Amino acid sequence: MRRRDFLSAAGGVAGLAFPPKITKALDGGRGAWDDVPPRFRRITSSVYLFEDVGNVGVIRRNGELLLINSGAGSVVGAARNARMGLITWAIFTDHEREHCSGANLLKKAGVKLAAPVAEARFFNHATDFWATADTMMNHRYDFRPDLFVVRESVRLDRELQPGEIFRWQDVNIHVIATPGYTDGQVSYVVDIDGKRIAFTADLIYGPGQLWQFYGLQKPFPGMARNYLRAGHGGYWAFGGAVPALKTSLQTVLSHKPSMLIPAHGIVMEDPSRAVSILNKNLDAAMKNYLALTSWRVFKGNADVTTGYGDVPMLPRLPTPKAPSWLHHLDEETTYPHYPLLPTSWYIQASDGSIFLFDCGFPPVVEALNHLKRVGEISGVDAIWTTHYHDDHVSSVNEVVREHGAKVYAQKELQDILENPLAYQMPCLYPERIHIDHPLSEGEVMHWKGYKLTAYYFPGQTLYHDAMLVEHEGTRVFLSGDSFSNFGIDDYCIYNRNFLGQEPGYQQCIRLLLSLKPDLLVGAHTGPLPYAEADLRKALEMLEEREKLFGKLLAWDSPNLGLDPHWVRAYPYRQSILPGQLVSVEARILNHSDSPQKASAALHAPDGWKVYKPRSTVIAPHTEGSIRLTAQASLRPRSRRDILGVAVVFGRRNLGERAVAIMDYLG
Repeated sequence: MRRRDFLSAAGGVAGLAFPPKITKALDGGRGAWDDVPPRFRRITSSVYLFEDVGNVGVIRRNGELLLINSGAGSVVGAARNARMGLITWAIFTDHEREHCSGANLLKKAGVKLAAPVAEARFFNHATDFWATADTMMNHRYDFRPDLFVVRESVRLDRELQPGEIFRWQDVNIHVIATPGYTDGQVSYVVDIDGKRIAFTADLIYGPGQLWQFYGLQKPFPGMARNYLRAGHGGYWAFGGAVPALKTSLQTVLSHKPSMLIPAHGIVMEDPSRAVSILNKNLDAAMKNYLALTSWRVFKGNADVTTGYGDVPMLPRLPTPKAPSWLHHLDEETTYPHYPLLPTSWYIQASDGSIFLFDCGFPPVVEALNHLKRVGEISGVDAIWTTHYHDDHVSSVNEVVREHGAKVYAQKELQDILENPLAYQMPCLYPERIHIDHPLSEGEVMHWKGYKLTAYYFPGQTLYHDAMLVEHEGTRVFLSGDSFSNFGIDDYCIYNRNFLGQEPGYQQCIRLLLSLKPDLLVGAHTGPLPYAEADLRKALEMLEEREKLFGKLLAWDSPNLGLDPHWVRAYPYRQSILPGQLVSVEARILNHSDSPQKASAALHAPDGWKVYKPRSTVIAPHTEGSIRLTAQASLRPRSRRDILGVAVVFGRRNLGERAVAIMDYLG
């Protein structure tokens, strides 16, 4: 596989491992299915599962139906066609769109809706949430709540408090607080037909497995005190919600259910065993992760509680000195409460001009202007960026304007730098940066006595590069934000760190082992030793991590469950006129080893005209693109409309897995 093909727009989808069908009728033999439509699976005499975007629980009583979650809402038509009964209530476990995207359809059909009180604003005020979402999309360092909410407001009829009993017909439904993927998530425990059934949202997929991992991005206990004041929110927080998820599962087990029914996955008739295996797999994966993550070597982590004690890390090595020709642009005194803020380094030619590596927040401009005023530099010839994060690029355009510098970056970074609003990524600087010189893999430049070799380096983020600088017999590898002493900067899952042979840290380490530089220089952390033994150990641990997350996640490649944007809309944000014809690409990356058929369709608010769905076959380990079109409303009701990108991949309907944001001009 060519890396350029993989990164044509860099989604991240793994081939699907489909859940085993519920082949056993739990309340009898073949005759139990005689009056049950094909998409309704009988669990007990009164409880069914409807196959939609995940599992929709259906309780049937006296000709009426209550739903637990709705998926895309196709259950409305299916229940009517099958004469199952009248749907009177739908209760939701949380606000994640795949569980409730059909809420408005149900509301229009006269169904009453209820959700946890802590999740209510994402239903009642979803339109307002999207209208103000720029504060989450630009310079994003926090990921709770995620942007995975319904596209338009839908008014709830009831808000449920944890601990209360929701009574419907003669059925008592216990509302149990079980935070995990969302902070206000609940599970519903129902005593019915001689069984105690727990509907557990996505707390568990099946014995030992989860549906996805990216929703667990949250600060570990104690982390907020140390890092929130530095503006990092949930950024240093891979797996931080795992302790809450494990506690929630124990809470469910304390109610002694005889059966677990997840929002994705299979019915589990031995809850204790299923949870025990999951805890074992979670613990193994998290201990592997904690042994390498570099936030643990940064200052101020003493109070952080991970739930796993002091997992041993690779030992820190003596810090080497940078060569005299490599200079750190020290703007730290301007922001003393941001101990990791300075990112800029430079090399200088005999004529006083400099080649700048990274160009972050405004102190960079002040520092460069000061150096020029006092005669320490004569100007800035060029700027090269390690990655798109705001603390590495925020001042690029201003330095270009003031000093006439040319901008260099790897070709893999060009689009996200030149079209940032087309992406939904962390730490996103929303202003366009023009790349004067897009660099190819291994491209060599000679600048005033220095030899510079450019490499794609998908470490901290998928959109990351590196530079080998050779001068006066020393070879320095500028590694950006990918390494610390000794750890790797994979603490934000939304940066998209893949495992295996696809772009990720394993690729980065193999590159370093082949180049064998004299030392590394991290943008924040400064000189780092080139430690071959530690790199080989880290590579071994990452290979083990691939196996561990492969066991934990319910897919044939773990990268699907580790990547929040395996399906995405391109561009993510557009500015349009009323009535305009718009185009959106559904970009889907097939991580699996076999071709997969994918189809996509746009879902739009009232007033839009949406054109037909389209499909394609996506080759293994490559990204497919499906172009979709729609015509905007002539009379929009608000300044921002949200389009859903609904996807079927292989045999699974994934619903509105992505959205495209349309802002009206004028």
